[in-house]
Amino acid sequence: MDRMKSHKKISPKFKVLWLIILVLIGVSLALPTTSALATTGPDDFPPTPAPAYQPPFPRLGMWWPNPYEQPLEDIARYDWVILGDWSTEFMDPIRALNPDILLLNSTNACELSFDPDDPANNTALQHIPSQWFLTQVGSTLSADVDAAQTTLPVEAVSIQNGEDPLELFIPGDTVLLEGESVLVKSVDKTRSTLTVQRGYVRPAAAHKAGTRIAAQISFWYNSWLLNLSTLSPTGTADPAVGAERWADYNARQGAQLLADPRWAGILVDRSDPDESWLIGNSTARSIDPDQSNRLLSDYSAFDAAWNEGLRSYLDRLRAAVGPQRIIYLNWGIAHYAAVNGNNFEGFPDDDGFRNWHTLTLGPVQSGSYFEWMQHALQPNLTMIETYEDESGPQPDDADGYANRCNDADFTPDYRKMRFGLTTALLNDGYFSYEMNTEGHGSLCLMWFDEYDNAGVVRGYLGYPLGAAQRVTPKLSTSNLLAPAGGADGDLLTTWETSAEIGYALTAATDAENPAAGETSTLLDVLKAQGVDWRAAFSYAPVPLSKGTEYTLTFQARADQPRTISVWAQQDQYPWDNWLWFGTFNLTTDWQQFELPITSLGDDRQARLLFGVGSAAGSVWLDEISLQEGNNDVWRRDFEHGIVLVNATSQAVTVPLGGSYAKIDGKQDRTVNDGATVNQVTLPPQDGIILLKMQ
Repeated sequence: MDRMKSHKKISPKFKVLWLIILVLIGVSLALPTTSALATTGPDDFPPTPAPAYQPPFPRLGMWWPNPYEQPLEDIARYDWVILGDWSTEFMDPIRALNPDILLLNSTNACELSFDPDDPANNTALQHIPSQWFLTQVGSTLSADVDAAQTTLPVEAVSIQNGEDPLELFIPGDTVLLEGESVLVKSVDKTRSTLTVQRGYVRPAAAHKAGTRIAAQISFWYNSWLLNLSTLSPTGTADPAVGAERWADYNARQGAQLLADPRWAGILVDRSDPDESWLIGNSTARSIDPDQSNRLLSDYSAFDAAWNEGLRSYLDRLRAAVGPQRIIYLNWGIAHYAAVNGNNFEGFPDDDGFRNWHTLTLGPVQSGSYFEWMQHALQPNLTMIETYEDESGPQPDDADGYANRCNDADFTPDYRKMRFGLTTALLNDGYFSYEMNTEGHGSLCLMWFDEYDNAGVVRGYLGYPLGAAQRVTPKLSTSNLLAPAGGADGDLLTTWETSAEIGYALTAATDAENPAAGETSTLLDVLKAQGVDWRAAFSYAPVPLSKGTEYTLTFQARADQPRTISVWAQQDQYPWDNWLWFGTFNLTTDWQQFELPITSLGDDRQARLLFGVGSAAGSVWLDEISLQEGNNDVWRRDFEHGIVLVNATSQAVTVPLGGSYAKIDGKQDRTVNDGATVNQVTLPPQDGIILLKMQ
């Protein structure tokens, strides 16, 4: 999954972050103090009313176009657009072309960018308290150093992480040393010294022996992570406010970005929860949320503290901007009461069909597309943002994105675009198709026949006549877990429990808490140490065929919010994993889960497992079924047409119940040829828009 970014060269995202940094100093006094903000939250405001103008469909949004180089007429075609403070001169001309357009400014929840080659752009960043940076586990200086010394003696350059050493410093790290940052050139493990470039972005100073020294964390090139978690130490950036955390300070700065009333609202980028994903997906080899140099073996408390800090930040931002301004998130935390929607960036990705059902329909902890559409504040800008190119950034990538959009032989992936657009049209959200996360709309503004009926008019579908409906029948294939998986089946006769050392698990039939029928299965996890698979409830044999889709359906609840994992694997060495259904977030209420997955192998004796070792407590399971097939084919009817989506891995022929016309397009004529049809055959992971006959 993306994680939200900027563009090199034109770099609209970097520009907005630079501007955020430049206003960090001196604007705090103009905004409410931390204590004042803390008394007000989103629940004190009534829901934001829906705007008077509700755009017809398809609804389109766009991130960071480049009004300096791209025609304003092209930018104004969208329903909403993210710009930035550097392009305010274009706001009125764009609004003149489209009076209904919503223009958003942007900020970042937890990242600040820097430019090592342009010190003037780093002035404000130098004043960010060192306590606010998210760092890795580090060490301490073993001797005093002056401000010019380029060899730094440290107490340790690595520590043990179980059986393996964890490197505290590697060449290329930027390292926090009180208020200074240094760039690591080399590490001498024998002498426990670092050869560094001093005063890298943040100024050099003398430091005493015993001073903490730790690697900073970067996910995006030339940017540092700030600590949103409530475990962060406090620091003082504004003496008039006093000690506070980054979340408090950043909320005030975000509100200041909406001082111009022409902004309808603000994008909060990098607002995703559970930030321990950074380990292994950034420069992070560890995370030290309280800057204590203690290596954590379990990051669940950090994730919980990060999520709490993120919600607090959004509450403070909402309190500062009031109920009428839009706050829009990117892969954001499901804090529906404070925000106006979520961006599903890079979705569906190249492998998106494997989790299309849950990310589109739910339930998932971060909120599915349908869940965000149901619960977020109005106006709800929730959007499916699909990329031509799914490649992501690297923290050390200085070259930027190689943009193919202007190549003479470039042809967009029309099928991928249709799959994303028609998925968005299953509900009332927006859609955007862009080249890549490193540049977004500034790379090019691709426009498709499906956007305006091949140039006829925007909003040509009108408004929906109802909710999306499945058009394929319920799976009729046998339950591969039978007889245990059927309604009221006694799982205890055919399923097994297993628990490794340090774990304990029992199973029993429970007639007091069924999801359906008369009984459910109660799993009591008596001892757990945080690893799902080490305590499991399983069934074998399960016959699987490589390349075949299987749909898992089950109902589950727990005595407290928790996770479980489900997968099917080889039941002997080397234990290959054939079906990985993923991690499911349980609540105290019954939920039904459904997920189709394609098998990665042939195995007539596979084992299906529910891993419950993440935490002690009770889990109830009911109505468990594993069937061959996938019936995720959906239709939604509009005033002037219909939308079909095939989210399966097989071509599907869909009867239409009448005659419809294909778009008479100029691009992909293999699909949009203007023909009249009464049925269509949809390829795998594809969709189509059809028009009512006049």
